Amino acid sequence: MEDIRDIKGLVPLPHGWWWLWLLLAVVAAAVAVWLWRRRQQPGVSAFVPSPLTPYEVAIRELQRLRDENPPVEEFYTRLSDIVRQYLEGQMGLRAPERTTEEFLFEVSRDHSLSAEHRELLGAFLQEADLVKFAKFQPGAEDMKRALDAGERFVHDLQPRAEEAVATV
Repeated sequence: MEDIRDIKGLVPLPHGWWWLWLLLAVVAAAVAVWLWRRRQQPGVSAFVPSPLTPYEVAIRELQRLRDENPPVEEFYTRLSDIVRQYLEGQMGLRAPERTTEEFLFEVSRDHSLSAEHRELLGAFLQEADLVKFAKFQPGAEDMKRALDAGERFVHDLQPRAEEAVATV
């Protein structure tokens, strides 16, 4: 039974480190008091605005695009992105990740857009692609017409109040 040894006594702390233990105790007490006081304060509820609807986001971005009047290629890229993101948010169509052809094919099979809207969307996106990829340089009137078409498209697809109530 000689292989079993007795328990060793306490290990003494080095005498030069007492200030570190005191500092840790003070910090722990300060954190505890801060947490306790924070729990005692009445909850301050921050105003959280309701998230914007896809329609509101699109209208805001279209207005910003109109106000900023960027260069032609950036203008058409942003305009196309606004309409695509609106369609994704409003109708669940995966527009931003698809090419124009893939997207228009999906829209033609979906039937959630009228024939007039599909035609408007197709012309609009193909014009944007010409500017973005074929370096077509439309004039100021063409840009205004394209922005008006984008706004009209978004306005036409805005859910009406009676439709929103019916879906609730």
